[in-house]
Amino acid sequence: MSELKKRTFDCINADIDKDSNVCQESVTFIIPYLQRAYKWKEKQAKQMLEDFSEFLKQEKTYYCMQPLAVVKTEDNKYELLDGQQRLTTLLILWRILFEDNKENTFYPYIFEYERDSSESNTLLNRYSFITESDEIKKGEHRNIDEYYMSKVYGAIKQYFIDNSDNQKEDFKKLLKGEGKHILFLWYEVNEEEKHTTFANLNSGKIELTCSELIKAILLSDDNKESSDNNGLPDKSLVAAQYAEMEEAFNDDRLWYMLQTDEPLYNGSRMDLLFNMVLNISQKTYEADPKSAFYEVYTEKKVDLSKFWKDCRAYFVRIMDLYKNPYTYHYIGYLTYIEDNNKIDDWVKAYKELGLKGCIEQMKSKVRGSISGLDDLEKITYSNTSKTTLRKIFILHNIQTILIHYEAIKTGNLGLRFSYEQFPFELLYSQKWDIEHIASLTDNPLTKQKDREDWIASAKADYPEIFAQRPELNNEIDLFEKDSKTEKFTHIYNEIVGSAESNSPQNKDGLGNLVLLDRHTNRSYHNSLYKRKRKIILAASNIDNQNKEYQVTYIPRCTLNVFLKTYNTGLDVKLGEWTQDDYDKYLGDLKEKLEQI
Repeated sequence: MSELKKRTFDCINADIDKDSNVCQESVTFIIPYLQRAYKWKEKQAKQMLEDFSEFLKQEKTYYCMQPLAVVKTEDNKYELLDGQQRLTTLLILWRILFEDNKENTFYPYIFEYERDSSESNTLLNRYSFITESDEIKKGEHRNIDEYYMSKVYGAIKQYFIDNSDNQKEDFKKLLKGEGKHILFLWYEVNEEEKHTTFANLNSGKIELTCSELIKAILLSDDNKESSDNNGLPDKSLVAAQYAEMEEAFNDDRLWYMLQTDEPLYNGSRMDLLFNMVLNISQKTYEADPKSAFYEVYTEKKVDLSKFWKDCRAYFVRIMDLYKNPYTYHYIGYLTYIEDNNKIDDWVKAYKELGLKGCIEQMKSKVRGSISGLDDLEKITYSNTSKTTLRKIFILHNIQTILIHYEAIKTGNLGLRFSYEQFPFELLYSQKWDIEHIASLTDNPLTKQKDREDWIASAKADYPEIFAQRPELNNEIDLFEKDSKTEKFTHIYNEIVGSAESNSPQNKDGLGNLVLLDRHTNRSYHNSLYKRKRKIILAASNIDNQNKEYQVTYIPRCTLNVFLKTYNTGLDVKLGEWTQDDYDKYLGDLKEKLEQI
């Protein structure tokens, strides 16, 4: 079973939470042959020194470095799976700081390189090269490890030349653990896990995310109920609750209500919860995705019982917001338009104002997002950004869902009210277009194959036009012989004019536009309304008997347009989008948005 401990550079052979009285014995790290060579460059070494320098100005006690992954082979001897680069650089730093002090020959740990035993030039091993050779000072080397060690040695020497002597003394105190400490998160795995762990660490699939490290603390054997209530009394319950929460966040429907993208640096979605509970800002998280873990494990000695209760309370409130149709849709909408809505603000609003007050606050913000769009009749495809148009159509869909939910709820049917959810996750996993319902006559096709396909579909969909106007067949025959653009444009305009003679006057207006996924939209190829309707009904699986079209999600209001739901008159024309359809659709859009 893997264990997570913490050890300091100055006392690396002892878990500081247990026993700090055995710091005089050196730990030996075995660097296995399969480990990659030491390859830190001057820039990385200088960055580490600058981080130390910044830390020394702060009030914190521990500077927490990335985890070390080790396998214990015997007392004070470990095979090092991950951490060679950091430990090597610190050893070089130790030598530079203390090499003028002849009495200080003690190093905090020793390296044994398996590669040394397989090479012929082993008169000087790599550990000796770091700790005592003159070659490292001169920049001389025999292998790639020594090349980079020499470069880093020179960079660190130059860093202290460029800075004050006081800083060098502060660094000495830091490495010796006088007042402040460099802390390692010590991840100890057993022999059976070694190869899997090494493979993960070296393939970029390390599982030691911030959330995994916090989980390790919560479920650690050291975490027992104590008199100060710092422990958790029932680890099996915590494990079950953690699994429940993790599974919930892995549901894309919930996640994309809250966020627009996956966590940073292959992190866990649970990071979001821990960041909220510990007030870790997005900026802090971006700078260091393990900030929440450090907060729990190093500086504050967090009361784990209270911490976990807070996590559960946040999670329960998030699930409440997810399960309520109003908060789900308004949060999801705001997250989408704001490119990551601050969910923690809504959790706090829910706690302070209650559900009703929280919903009213959300409505106010949603209304503000479309302020200035009072005259929807003046909005056109040409004069309005696609971002604004998407806002309008997403809100129309949301309001349609919510008003239907309210009608069912107040109908007193004795149902347990489930509700339709707008799938916000699809806004991120698919591309979306704003599509014209009735075709634009001034948008003819340019490719010969598309032109021929369009004519073929028009003949199939509108046989009555060709029966009434046989001359069109003659014009098509001539076009097929010479493929001239002007002939196709004439045929196109004639067919569109006949097929959509009752179409809206303003084909660029809001009443002639819908939200549609790009894949379905691009399958249109400038089709006329009848063909568009056929494709939409097939894509929504209402009429797809021959499996001719790929089934996908068609937004509710887009489907309503092609089902002619908005026009309830007795003379509805199913094969054409008319001015009457336009007006009824635009009227419904206005009415729904006004009810927010």
